[in-house]
Amino acid sequence: MAETLRSILTPEQAAEYLQVNRETIYRYIRDGKLVASRLGKVYRIPKRSVDLLLWVTRTAPKGALREYTPEQIAGFLEADELDDEALGVAQRFLRAGRRRANDDAAARGA
Repeated sequence: MAETLRSILTPEQAAEYLQVNRETIYRYIRDGKLVASRLGKVYRIPKRSVDLLLWVTRTAPKGALREYTPEQIAGFLEADELDDEALGVAQRFLRAGRRRANDDAAARGA
């Protein structure tokens, strides 16, 4: 690919980038392995989708999840507790979000 790689690819460009057949790209799209948008009769594929396909199909072993003791988990929860001021701010955001959702629902129903 002589030109700079674009952020949106055609199936042909994605096939060239991955060094696979164009039909493989269409199969990945049909199978849901590759996210693409159909615009009229053509597909456009975000390069990020191609990169994610490479990431999830990598052969390197996936790292094991770290295990935590109950004491460590309790410490994390304690450290994440909100003080009174932060709790008040969070509650105001929640109330505002509910009001907005109610207003939006009322506007759609009107």
